[in-house]
Amino acid sequence: MLGWNNSGLTTGNLSNLIKYNVSLVVTLAGIASGLVVEGQKMSHSIVGKFVTTRVSPAELVLACVVTLVLFLVLTIVKIPVSLSNCVVGSFAGVVLASGGSISVGFSAEIAASWIFAPFLCAGLAALIYELVIRGEGLFSLSSITWINRLTLVGGVFYISYALGANNLGFILSLVKVGAGAMSSNSTLTELEAALFVSLGVGTILFGRSIAKVVGDKIVGLTQIKTLSAILGAATMTWAFTQLAVPVSLTQLVIGGMLGAGLTRGPDVVNNHEVFVMVRDWILVTILCLFVGYATEWLISLLPP
Repeated sequence: MLGWNNSGLTTGNLSNLIKYNVSLVVTLAGIASGLVVEGQKMSHSIVGKFVTTRVSPAELVLACVVTLVLFLVLTIVKIPVSLSNCVVGSFAGVVLASGGSISVGFSAEIAASWIFAPFLCAGLAALIYELVIRGEGLFSLSSITWINRLTLVGGVFYISYALGANNLGFILSLVKVGAGAMSSNSTLTELEAALFVSLGVGTILFGRSIAKVVGDKIVGLTQIKTLSAILGAATMTWAFTQLAVPVSLTQLVIGGMLGAGLTRGPDVVNNHEVFVMVRDWILVTILCLFVGYATEWLISLLPP
């Protein structure tokens, strides 16, 4: 599901400036690198920092099923929703209904990252754009075109790396909790390989459709502005990974696109689509929380 929904943002590279097959190879290489190198930093982001009480196997399975079902439905209707929104909402609902507790402080950190990170990303993308524009004066026009394209390939790798470290990292942590404490490095490697292969299948088969929603419907960018948006989103995602805070790549990418798009005059910004996506992010989190809570509550009413 993650490969189907989120990684399409990188394989489509938002404006069709890189051939899809090239983007696909670079994306998968970046995701694998991020998961292996920094995925462990997200090991306690959900169960440990967000959920502060013990999560039973039944609660873990239920929260994951609620996440999967809702994420699948939203992906089928081509809404590029955030996996982190679904996971946090579902786990909060299930845990609260079962009498457990979640960290108010860490919940505030997550909420703040969802609210303010896209604005920070927009500012960072605008700054990167200004720096790139000023640096272009040092090169010839033909050199600039090739430099931009090569840098964009690096940017796609970087944002894929951040996606693997953050989103795939906290998925790995949930799998480890469900499987129990594991000390075997070979078992951990097998889990990482299974997650990467499944994400790769989703990306290869379905990633392009979600990329078109963001790249074609929300904002049209020049090559340099696309590069600035990608670098800004990747940097913000990487920074929050160091704090073990699950973030929405979708939100950051769109924030970066808007920030770069409005620099020195907008290219093409679809305000209606932006409003719809922001509304959906809020509603999806509330929906996941409600469904998780209601499902756990109904299950608790069943006879033992």
